[in-house]
Amino acid sequence: MAKAPRKGIYSCFSQEELREAYDNMTVFYDAVANAFFSDVFTTQRVIRAVIERDDLIVTKVKTQSSVDNVHGHSVRFDVLANDSEGNFYNIEIHNASHDNLLARADFYGASIKTRYFKKNKSYSDHRVMPSIMPRVYVIFFVKDGKYCDDKLVNRFALKDEANRDTGVGMRIYFVNGSLHDDSPVGKISHDFSCKNASEMKDEVVANQFSTIKQAEFKKMETFMQKVFDEGERRGEMRGEKRGEKRGEKRGREEGEKTGIIKGKLEQLKEITQRVMASMNTTLEEAMIYLKLNDDEKCILRSSMA
Repeated sequence: MAKAPRKGIYSCFSQEELREAYDNMTVFYDAVANAFFSDVFTTQRVIRAVIERDDLIVTKVKTQSSVDNVHGHSVRFDVLANDSEGNFYNIEIHNASHDNLLARADFYGASIKTRYFKKNKSYSDHRVMPSIMPRVYVIFFVKDGKYCDDKLVNRFALKDEANRDTGVGMRIYFVNGSLHDDSPVGKISHDFSCKNASEMKDEVVANQFSTIKQAEFKKMETFMQKVFDEGERRGEMRGEKRGEKRGEKRGREEGEKTGIIKGKLEQLKEITQRVMASMNTTLEEAMIYLKLNDDEKCILRSSMA
């Protein structure tokens, strides 16, 4: 049966559409990724698969941590983890490639060393004194596979002219979100594009994904209800004030209607901004995702200009 036609800006806030939007989310969406990587064991599973080290022990994970630079470019990391040897792991999730990701990965790794290489310490060989100079691993999961050179994992390391690994410098890994196989990292690459935990191949990834999607949806439902209630309350208050001032029933009704519409517009703006932030999209992309009609788009563009 065909869906009923959309009517006005109210239609994009239905619980059915909200459910559909969250059902379509994957780990490549910021809102999901932040919660997904907050678990140490899950993050350890992913890092082990990418760098091929089953003995690695992750001890700490932070999401959305930052390194501020008052004299230059600051950095905010999707995920920053530490292991038992004092090494650092930066994981970034890219739903779309907008710039030079290799340069970004290089800068992110350099920022970690600048921030966490302790003052007055020597540049001793990491292999001899691992606690002095931490080794940095930067892992980019790229949905469209850019910079992966048609490989599942494209690795970058500092080598000499004889192609020998120098043992210093950061390690950069680009994981191709469009390629999958039955290796540990291939399964995880596959799972990151799945909308349902039942489709996933890695048990740890599937369990964490199922848990956080349920939690995120509950949070979104609570947020939506607050937005609804606040919009209705503001609309009714504005309408009542206008109606009372005019002293006419017609004025009261028109005031209520105008106030409620304004309240709904505020709801639409807030939801659109949330979609833009969580999905890393532009205003135009967010409006397409929300399936707004031309009138709704025009209203929203004017109000968010």
